[in-house]
Amino acid sequence: MPPRQLHYRWQYNLKASPAELWPFVSDTNRFNRDTGVPSVEPGETRQRLRNARQRLRLSIYGVAVEWEEQPFEWIRPSRFGVARSYSKGPMVELRALAELTPRAAGGTTLTYQVFIKPRSLFGALSVALQMKFVSARRFARAFKHYDDMALLDLPPATADSTVELSSAAIDRIANIKLKLHAENGETEIIDRLASFVRTADDFAVGRIRPYQLADDWNVSRRAVLELCLKATRAGLLDLQWELLCPLCRGARESGGSLRDISSELHCETCRIDFKVNFDRFVELTFRPNPSLRPVQRQDFCIGSPQRTPHIVAQQLLPPQSKRVLSLPLEPGRYRLRALELSGGIDVSVTAGDGTDKATVAIAEAGWPHEPLKLATLSSLELENATTAEQLLILEHLAWSDQAATAAEVTALQTFRDLFSSEALRPGEQISVGTLTVLFTDLRNSTPVVSRDWRRDGIWPRDESFRCSQKNHYGRRRRAGKNNWRCRDGNLSPAGCRVKSNAGCAGITVRASGRHAAADA
Repeated sequence: MPPRQLHYRWQYNLKASPAELWPFVSDTNRFNRDTGVPSVEPGETRQRLRNARQRLRLSIYGVAVEWEEQPFEWIRPSRFGVARSYSKGPMVELRALAELTPRAAGGTTLTYQVFIKPRSLFGALSVALQMKFVSARRFARAFKHYDDMALLDLPPATADSTVELSSAAIDRIANIKLKLHAENGETEIIDRLASFVRTADDFAVGRIRPYQLADDWNVSRRAVLELCLKATRAGLLDLQWELLCPLCRGARESGGSLRDISSELHCETCRIDFKVNFDRFVELTFRPNPSLRPVQRQDFCIGSPQRTPHIVAQQLLPPQSKRVLSLPLEPGRYRLRALELSGGIDVSVTAGDGTDKATVAIAEAGWPHEPLKLATLSSLELENATTAEQLLILEHLAWSDQAATAAEVTALQTFRDLFSSEALRPGEQISVGTLTVLFTDLRNSTPVVSRDWRRDGIWPRDESFRCSQKNHYGRRRRAGKNNWRCRDGNLSPAGCRVKSNAGCAGITVRASGRHAAADA
């Protein structure tokens, strides 16, 4: 007779609100680390798993544990959960569920439940001892710590007392700090950055976002970004370019130089191929120089809701099933889509004319054609009328403004001065959403320019960017009035959407106006 299912339930009365606690509690990657769960790694997968399922494994007390993990399900900021089916280890199944309920007097009641089906009597005994005498204390300590940080409005990247650096590394950090002090006037920010590199936990320093740091410190974003660039030249930091998936917005690839960037990528989780966009999909982040503080990348949970904070709800619906979601939403534009089904439906949320109750049915033929208007507090019924399981995702379309994009960074004079050799691989084409060309001219210079240029056999003022165009256009092939063709046959002014007297400043721009090439 197999052992009965084990059920554990803990309840915590916390002082912070559900919205304040959510970034901490839903970060299960950090929670698992804080509660002593070993790091995980991908398992062997012979075939593609549907709906973002993953095979994972770890080793605990010398015992190999392997499982298939379903995608997390959540509704921000009220609940999240996950289910696992184990092929190795003391358990057969595990389900975890966290619910955050606001209290009438203020604060939150956090209910955390774990359902476990042991593999054997020995497995039941080992699981019971672990949960009662080890995990229970660690859970309570972690949630209390998160509550304290949320009340103080502290970011998750607080000081980590377990960080130990060698005396040589500490001395070198101090010397770099003095050098930065001598070269810059931002003494307070320099001190905070050096302290952050020394004391913050590995999650925080492994991916330093300068704009996020600036917001946490309540200082100028540009000052922090430029300081990070200068600290990279001084040897305190290393920079890394991250290429983000347009759907899940996770880093699909990273490189230490623009030359390492590929223009076309694939996201295995979202099952899409995409082209890189400089304005949005390439973000500059930093990490400590490994000679000062080596940071080992470790994952303790792969599908954490906090990895995709723009997704406000994610639900796994069996075929021919319905589910009602109570959604507290911020005003803005959203999209409801399914991972394994093409298309989607646009959702707008307003505080005024939106409906507080709606139904969306997904059929084999696709999605409803009409967009959806919801109120900020809505009840949304989702129906999966297809014959297959569907992972439904409601995502906020607005991108975080805390990303230092490649388009912003490369336009900074500080970046050009410090990293003048940074450039894309020759011939690599990267999408650019906006292209601005500045054309300057000297007053009353037209007669002089026209006379001298005609004498030297150069085009008149209407093509006064001839010098930069010469390298770009190659042969002078006329394609019609005020239109000159690039080397690849595309129209320059029409493609760049600038007048012919400005050309495109030597940048190869296709007719769509959205691709800038590296051989400019």
